[in-house]
Amino acid sequence: MSKSWLNAAVALLTAVLLTSTSAVALEKVRVLIPVRSIDEAFAPFVVAKELGYFEREGYDVSLLAVGGSNEAAIQISAGNGEIGAASPGEALVGIQSGKLDIQYFYSLYYANIWSVAVMPDSPIKSMADLKDKKIGVQSMGSAGTTFGRAFVNQAGLDPQKDITFLPIGMGAQAITSVRQKMVDGVVYWDAALAKFQTAGLDLRIVPAPENIRTLPDVGLLAKPDMIRKNPQMLTGIARALAKGYDFTIANPEAAVLITWRAYPEARVQDPDPDKALSAGVRVCMGRMAIWNTPKSGSQHGQLFPEDWARLVQFMTDQKILPEPVSIDRLLTNALINKINEYDRAAVTAEAKAMSLDKLK
Repeated sequence: MSKSWLNAAVALLTAVLLTSTSAVALEKVRVLIPVRSIDEAFAPFVVAKELGYFEREGYDVSLLAVGGSNEAAIQISAGNGEIGAASPGEALVGIQSGKLDIQYFYSLYYANIWSVAVMPDSPIKSMADLKDKKIGVQSMGSAGTTFGRAFVNQAGLDPQKDITFLPIGMGAQAITSVRQKMVDGVVYWDAALAKFQTAGLDLRIVPAPENIRTLPDVGLLAKPDMIRKNPQMLTGIARALAKGYDFTIANPEAAVLITWRAYPEARVQDPDPDKALSAGVRVCMGRMAIWNTPKSGSQHGQLFPEDWARLVQFMTDQKILPEPVSIDRLLTNALINKINEYDRAAVTAEAKAMSLDKLK
């Protein structure tokens, strides 16, 4: 046996062992996404997975669509996932009652995603004009109903008497309901409204009170025990997601194409690929607009107690919460500094250098 052959064999064996060890070392983590199907609005999650950001932190991440924030919060509390992305509505109710053992550790949305929208020629110009009108929502259990009631309540209307909410579903059913004037307007989240526009239904947003519009929304949560005992894992996952956000902001077209490659069913159905991509980017960037706030400076994910206190007061005023809940029980910023310890410029450079031709 020649020495060169032996060296080559040793090198090959070493490479195989290192690869095997690396694969075994990856800790499996389940991240629950609060939608029925993952699309461009969640591009940073997909980018973090597809470009290996999660793997570089040492984790094999499964992105699991669970249908809604309430389900995500319940499953994380029950131990059926390690990290969940969830709106704080039902989560806060569960935390206060003691039914849910969860805590937020990273903020995703710095404004609520719900808006009242009407046809462009509608006589409705303000929330006060909604008196005696019919408003469509995805379902009566949707958070859109909660925010719709809050919007009209602040406009001086009685949400129980002065407005009627009707469930109109999603997609073609919802579009038909609006076009046939079965409803006078709708309350839907940003990505849904963007998809309506892509489908040819142009809507006009009715201005909402600033104090409601800027309430914090979806964030990452985990069990408090997980936050105490495995902060390294939570930090790594959130750091990878922060990188995914930076990539998406720097090259949204690539982020959308990466999402479509992983989830082909999310692709916008338009025979013109350029128009399809433009529509996908519009959905993506509409959501990215609230993934950050000037208040946080360079710190992605920071949770602001004063904003969450406003949210608690809002939910108490709307009788969603029977009484306020301690902010310390709801959130922690203990991991934020370490989550933001990475080379942001390198991520941005990687994004800008990525060729779209290879992704189409």
